[in-house]
Amino acid sequence: MTKFRHIPAAGRAIIVTVAVAVLAIAVVACATSYNAIYRLVGMLDLYGYRTTQGFPLLLDAAFLVGELAAILGGIMRAVTRSDEVSQGWPGLTMLVCGAGTIAFNVAHAYLIGGRHDPLTVWRCLVAALPPVLMILSFQVLIAIVKWVMLHLGRPLNSAAALSPTGPYAAYPPMQTPWSTYSELGQNGQTEATKRRQVEAYLAQRTPDELARLTAREITANLTDAGMDVTERWVAAILDEWNVAHRPSAPARRGRGGR
Repeated sequence: MTKFRHIPAAGRAIIVTVAVAVLAIAVVACATSYNAIYRLVGMLDLYGYRTTQGFPLLLDAAFLVGELAAILGGIMRAVTRSDEVSQGWPGLTMLVCGAGTIAFNVAHAYLIGGRHDPLTVWRCLVAALPPVLMILSFQVLIAIVKWVMLHLGRPLNSAAALSPTGPYAAYPPMQTPWSTYSELGQNGQTEATKRRQVEAYLAQRTPDELARLTAREITANLTDAGMDVTERWVAAILDEWNVAHRPSAPARRGRGGR
């Protein structure tokens, strides 16, 4: 959540607004589609009353299952690095359910007036719109989740998506558990001890990660771990660390030692 808070307020507001709007569209579209399929199944007189009520839910539920399974397939493929993990069946499920929902809605609209009714074409077009919007709205919502997870350093198509939650989930495992650092920070450590803890944190980062991380992000991570540090103090240590690990580090480190 630390990185999510770093998104500008306007960006966070847009994410929340779009997510709520997409859910509202999906709810209305599902209700409209449910009504059309329910009436169609009732006209066909295939099942009893209770079964007829539940039948329209099959397509929407199966579509969601296929959508989530496809996402999980992408994650597991990244985790296992195996070609045996395929998104084929989830993708096929989504395709069948989406096409079935549209077909049932259009069939219901067609049977109302028949081929010779001048309004039949318009009924079919209007009836096809809710399921199409429902499918598109789900895709928009999944896209938003992917963007946010990517910003959090936990892309949905990577192994990081299943890693334990927490401020260090996007980073490689530490040799020293951060729960230990949390306990040390809460017990009131000396400045030297906290400096060593910050340096241990920096030592576990790759050069690319250090290039991306800011003093504010590091401070937020360490604060979440239970350490009482300020951004200015962390920034000073980070600057010293970057200077000491440049190619000219030996000369600079010797001068700092004096």
